[in-house]
Amino acid sequence: SAASDVYKRQEVQTMKRRTLNRLNDYFFKRLMGDDKRSDLTLRFLNLILNRTEENAFKKVEFLNPEYNPLTKDGKLAILDIKASVDDKAFVNIELQVSRQNYMPKRSMFYISRMFSEQMVKGQDYETLKPVIGINLLDFSLFDDIDTWHNVARFKLDNTDKILTDCITMHFLELPKLKYSDIKKVKRLEAWGAYFSGRCSKEELEVLLMNEPLLQKAVSFERAFLNDDKMYREYQQREDAIREETTKFNRVRREAKAEGRAEEKIESAINFLKLGVDVNTVASGTGLSLDKVIEINRQLNK
Repeated sequence: SAASDVYKRQEVQTMKRRTLNRLNDYFFKRLMGDDKRSDLTLRFLNLILNRTEENAFKKVEFLNPEYNPLTKDGKLAILDIKASVDDKAFVNIELQVSRQNYMPKRSMFYISRMFSEQMVKGQDYETLKPVIGINLLDFSLFDDIDTWHNVARFKLDNTDKILTDCITMHFLELPKLKYSDIKKVKRLEAWGAYFSGRCSKEELEVLLMNEPLLQKAVSFERAFLNDDKMYREYQQREDAIREETTKFNRVRREAKAEGRAEEKIESAINFLKLGVDVNTVASGTGLSLDKVIEINRQLNK
């Protein structure tokens, strides 16, 4: 009907105007943390954990992602996705878009809580289930390592012997994911390329052919973009992420500036101790003449 055609045109126009960051935690939780799309979560997990066929996890149960603080003034921990798989292990999936060098400690804190809170009075240690931390990062965490998917396990020094599988951490650094031919990407790389949002429309179509289950994710995207309430809440979260990133970058710039100032002052002190005149020191270090005179006065007290 004519009314139906008008609605479809309006829907297309809305889709064109709205953009989507697939690493927005609000969107990610609704895509990957919903029972309706648990097959997506299972596929993603099995690819990360290299579980295939009879070894693959078959069922995921999403759990309450909120932890109460350990103390009155303790930090409230809210996980992006917390789940039990096949009633054999627990999984925590975390997103992080701005660089945080403490990610390994943060991941360890969360999954350690998940591991220790299984224990109840009189329980046997053998009944404790392993906990797996999945960290999907939009920055490079390990600058000296080229691989984009890195795994941390408890191993005995100087051996490949794994001490225990009770805690494992996976770090997927999306900026390191590179491919010269989109047609030859592996299945996990296809998911990484999808979440990164860096592939073109044509490349996305190839990814969908290589990994058909991603079509279900793309279908949810369309519904998400056309849902006014969800998209409004998504935008609010995007605004909060931008504010947090801006604040972090400002603090980092200020810290660098302070570091450079300290280096200049240290250089000025060394030159003054060698007897270099204040004008030369000011010119060489970039400090003001008044600042150098003040430093020199402090040295000669």
